[in-house]
Formats: sequence, C-alpha cells, structure tokens
Amino acid sequence: MATEIIMPNLGFDTQAARLIEWLKQPGDAVKKGDLIAVIESDKANVELESVASGTLLEQLAAAGAEVPVGAVIARIGSPEEGRQSTPVPATASNVATTVNTAAVEISPIARKLAADNKIDPAQVQGSGPRGRIMKEDVEAAMTANTPSRSAELTSTPALSLVREGSDGVGLLALPKVRKAARDAGVNLADVPAMGQNGITSMADLQTYLQARTTPAVVTPPVAPTVSAPRVPPTREGATAIPLSRIRQIIGKRMVESKREAPHFYVTGEFDLEAARKRLPIMPAPQPGLNDLIQYLTVQSLRRVPELNATFEEETVYQYSAVNLAVAVARDEGLITPVLHGAERFSLQGLAQESKALIQRARANRLQPDDLQGGTFTLSNLGIVRQVDQFVAIISPPQVAILAVGAVKPRPVVIDGGLHIRHTVHLTLSGDHRAIDGAHLGRFMAAFQTELDNFSQSK
Repeated sequence: MATEIIMPNLGFDTQAARLIEWLKQPGDAVKKGDLIAVIESDKANVELESVASGTLLEQLAAAGAEVPVGAVIARIGSPEEGRQSTPVPATASNVATTVNTAAVEISPIARKLAADNKIDPAQVQGSGPRGRIMKEDVEAAMTANTPSRSAELTSTPALSLVREGSDGVGLLALPKVRKAARDAGVNLADVPAMGQNGITSMADLQTYLQARTTPAVVTPPVAPTVSAPRVPPTREGATAIPLSRIRQIIGKRMVESKREAPHFYVTGEFDLEAARKRLPIMPAPQPGLNDLIQYLTVQSLRRVPELNATFEEETVYQYSAVNLAVAVARDEGLITPVLHGAERFSLQGLAQESKALIQRARANRLQPDDLQGGTFTLSNLGIVRQVDQFVAIISPPQVAILAVGAVKPRPVVIDGGLHIRHTVHLTLSGDHRAIDGAHLGRFMAAFQTELDNFSQSK
C-alpha cells in the first residue's frame, strides 16, 4: 500500500508552507530518510525526508505552491502501484482539495478530548481563530455523533445537551449557548439550527444575532477583478526593499505576542571570571562561555520548571524535557531552531549539539523537527560587544525568554574593593498571564547557584 507524504507542521500556529523544490521526481527510487523536497516555512527553509522506501509514484503539489499543513503532497510505493493508479497533475487546485480533509488546526485540549472519544478532527467544524478546533467544537461533535449517550453526557455539565423550546417543539443546545441566548434576549426556538441532529450551536446564534442587527443591503453584481501586485511607493534617495515572507510573519507574531501577552522583565549581572577558568580544555568543539550560559540556563530551568512551559487555551503546560530554542540571526530573518531534550547533555555535549544545529540553520539544512516543540528560548546578542543588555519578545506559546548581552570586563565591587571581572547581563522576559515576578526572581537565583557550583567544581 502506498505511503502518503504530507506537508509537516513546522511550528506553533503554522498554517501553510511553500514547496520550494522537488529533489526527487516521479519514478525515482527513494529510501527512507532520503531528502525528497525543500520547504519554506514562515521561519526557514527545511529539508523534507522520506518516511518510507519505494518509488516516488506521484507529486500532488507543484514546486512554488503554497501548501497547507497536513495536505498530501506525494505518494511513495511499489512500481506496480504506480502503474495501477491514475496520475494526478500537481496543481494548486489539487492541493486545495486535499486541504479540506487533511489540514486540521486543533488546540491541545481539543486534540486529547477527540482522541479519548475517537472523534476524527477532520470531521469537526472549528469555531476558533482561522478555523482552529476548540474543546467546545469537539464536545458538540461528540453529542452530534452519539445522541444515544445523552444520559451519560447529562451527568457532565460541560457536555450536557438540554432540550428546550416552546409549543411542544423541542431543540438541543449546549448550556453555554442557552446562557448566551438568554443574555441576548433571544428565544432559541427562533434560531435556525444548522448542526447535525438539530443542535443549535454558538455559531448559529451568532449568525442569527448578526442578521438581526445588520440591515440587509442589496448590491448589484460586480464583475470579478484581479488585483495587481502591490508596488511600494518610491522615495527620493531611498531604495524600496519589500519585506520577505519570513520577516512579515515574524513581525505579525511579535505584534501578536506583545498585544496578547503582558510582558514584564528582570535583569541581573553575573560574574563569569571564575567560571572562565573552569571551562574544560578538550578536543573540538571546545565549550565557550556562550555554551556555558546555555548549559546553566538548562540547569536553572530544571530548578524552576514554571518557566519551561507554554500557555495555550487558558492552560499552562509544564514540560519535564527542556526543549531549548536558540535564536539564530540570518539575513532572511531570525529563526529559533530547537535543541530537544537539552537536559540530557553534558556541557561538551550541549556545545556540540548547539553548534551543529546553528550550522544547519545557517546552511538552510534544518529538518521539520528542528523547528517544533520549543519550551524556552535563549536569545544571545553577546557576539556584538557593544550590546551590554537588551529585552526580548516572548515567542508564543512559550511563557519566557532569556536575553544575553556581551561578556566583557567590567568594574565589580568585591568585599569593598574594586575589581575588573568578566561579567554578563541577563534579562528575562515573562508572560504575566502564566507566571509572576517571583518565578523570574527564582530563575535568576537558580542561575547564580548553578554558576557558583560550576565555578567551584574540580
């Protein structure tokens, strides 16, 4: 049976990616792990590996096409399967058709609820932003698909359906829909139910309210027009440089982060003089101070797990594994590839993994997994000696980010005497919805403890 290759999820809230180039063509032999395509996400170019061995039977997306996450882009199987199947042209319309059933954006709570109750997310209508499937959508699908479970659902207030109406005509609606109708002064019997089995949904109520308050406007038919590409205005003495797709997405997400997450910051200065002398001398890659800061950050997160977390759907998720996202600056824009399970590595191991990851990022040789699952981000501008300190914007859905300034000699008072020591300023940004100032303070204290332990180690 042929194996379907789908457009992978390349990060939080990623909806689509552009297929830049096919590295294999129909009829080519493919081994599991072979590179078959190059994909541009909203963060970086990544190389897509084959998940199966066989023959590339067909391509379902053309190079240059914008493909939603989850859409089938190719099939791999035996040559006999290729002769039996009818080739499908790789066009944008094919991709669009695939999206309707394959691309599903779903919240973590909704995903777990759907899995526990054997609900196919592809069959659920999402009511969240950009069609994202929320917990309430899965609950509605559960009641619609299994009306015989009414007695069981009634025992769970969040999932119960209540029948109400007038003149002996009953209707089904979730409690939150009934409350919203009461608050709006609406009789649910007047709201057309568009859901399965006659269930009146929140979307039905909102549609009814909008139609009731918006006067009908009859407009004459307008011939379809094709908008020309936007041409930036010229400025005398200036060169117009349109933003790349990656920079546009970065800007959009950073604006959303600052708007939705109440940022707050703490800054501390740390003396690295003793630690510099404790750095081990070993074969390459030789750990440096930047590697040490990464290592101490990981150890500090183990002491303060509240910062090794994400905030989604009004829920904080704390993780046992430290998936450290490391900000890497490139001409195309900033990306944050992820060191998965960073707590597993020694200082030298972390230095080796980090350098390899950064090299892949700068060479556009990242894998899809390299851009997913970050639980905490470290942004280091210390390579620029003029940057003493700065604040960084949190990368959603994470709850914190650490900004690292330059390590340089600075005056330090020790036991009443003035000394010149190598120090660094660290600034920690936190999301006040999920954590408090005490958590950031605890992290700074934990970092100092880990630094002292390393400096005193033999």
